[in-house]
Amino acid sequence: MKQRSLSWSLTRALLPWVALVWVGISLGVAWYVQRELAEQLDAGLVESAERLLDLAAHDARNHEKPSEREGTLFRLEVPHSKLHGAKHDVLLYQVVNTDNELLLRSADAPRYPLPVPLSTGFREYAGLRIYTLAHPSLPMYIHAGDPLAHRQATRTRTLLGLLVPLLVVLPLLGWLIRTVTRRVLAPAGQIARELQQRDGRHLAPLAPAQPLPAELQTIVGSANHLLQRLEGALDTERALAANAAHELRTPLATVRLRLQTALAQVADGPARQRVAEALDALDQLGRRSEKLLQLSRAESGAALAQERVNLGQLAAVVAQEFWSDPALLQRLHLVLPESEDVWVRGDFDALAIALRNLVENAVRYAPSGPVTIAVEAPATCSVSDEGPGLSPERAHALLQRHQRNGHAPPACSTPAHVPGYGLGLSIVSTIVQRQGGALALQSPPPGQPHGLRAALVLRAAEQPTAPGI
Repeated sequence: MKQRSLSWSLTRALLPWVALVWVGISLGVAWYVQRELAEQLDAGLVESAERLLDLAAHDARNHEKPSEREGTLFRLEVPHSKLHGAKHDVLLYQVVNTDNELLLRSADAPRYPLPVPLSTGFREYAGLRIYTLAHPSLPMYIHAGDPLAHRQATRTRTLLGLLVPLLVVLPLLGWLIRTVTRRVLAPAGQIARELQQRDGRHLAPLAPAQPLPAELQTIVGSANHLLQRLEGALDTERALAANAAHELRTPLATVRLRLQTALAQVADGPARQRVAEALDALDQLGRRSEKLLQLSRAESGAALAQERVNLGQLAAVVAQEFWSDPALLQRLHLVLPESEDVWVRGDFDALAIALRNLVENAVRYAPSGPVTIAVEAPATCSVSDEGPGLSPERAHALLQRHQRNGHAPPACSTPAHVPGYGLGLSIVSTIVQRQGGALALQSPPPGQPHGLRAALVLRAAEQPTAPGI
């Protein structure tokens, strides 16, 4: 699931509410405008009816040829004005007598009398808003009306005039909210980035470069207190492992010397076998203490050297240590580039510890078959074997401390755990990360049916300049 920033989340949360508030306000304004418009149009109907009825009454009194109906004017319709752009569908009227017989009408009014009561007031009929007015002295009534559709269209235009700008303003509001929240939440983003940089080897207190709000100051203070306590706990753990491993060296060497003396003095038999087993167990304890010491050094806060290291020379030194064992003289192969040396940036001793651990793992888990140390440009040193290999899930787990591969050697007839302490790959991974590189595991290696290739991918260094150039 893709993670969203806090500014994006706030924008996504606020923008719909802004739109809803805008729509609500628009509906309220449209309702208010419609009410005011209806009042104004009704007032216009009243005024128009009064003036038109007065004109009709005046025409009835002064017409030269009065109709057969006494005291009234009979004219079928009043023609429209020919003025350009005049709209005659807004107001229509009819003049009727007391029997609701049509005396006068506008051209767009119905040819039949509107069936509304002959009393002063407003009515609605056939999509019309009608105002009826009685003449105070003559037997005449006027029906003045305008279409309700005209009022509805006016309300619709008003509402659209309020809502359509929202389509333009809403993206602008989204950008504005996003920009403002980013600026306001910039200190929180800085704290998040600093927290991402903290790990077991970097537990420095958070130190934001700009002033923080009170809430963030509380968070930073609590986080710094937690980092301080965590750093103290890790330092105690590292010091305990390092001191224990270091203090064990002298008594272990003394006990080994005494066991070796006893082994030389005891005749063959059960007693000699028990002494030999005790000596083997002591050797395992010595190797474990050495691993713990290496791990504490790798995870310590002490800065490692960042010098140029000839990777081929480093691989040759490590290989030479293992070639002193006759059993590995023919199995361990060293492959170096033919064209030029490979130079990397790092600490020679730390990288030697890492490479030595990789070779030890390869020899332990692949008791038969070749083990190859290969140096490749631009900055890679790998160890390959033909052992049982690893699954991707298991390879990831083995990078954690005290995790061991439970494969038995192919030559064993019964399943058994391979001797080890689950610290080798953890030490290698820690050292390489401290050197700015990475440990890559590939199973099986390219071109092999099974096995494991562990590669130290380091930072390349410039080739040394020859004197006089």
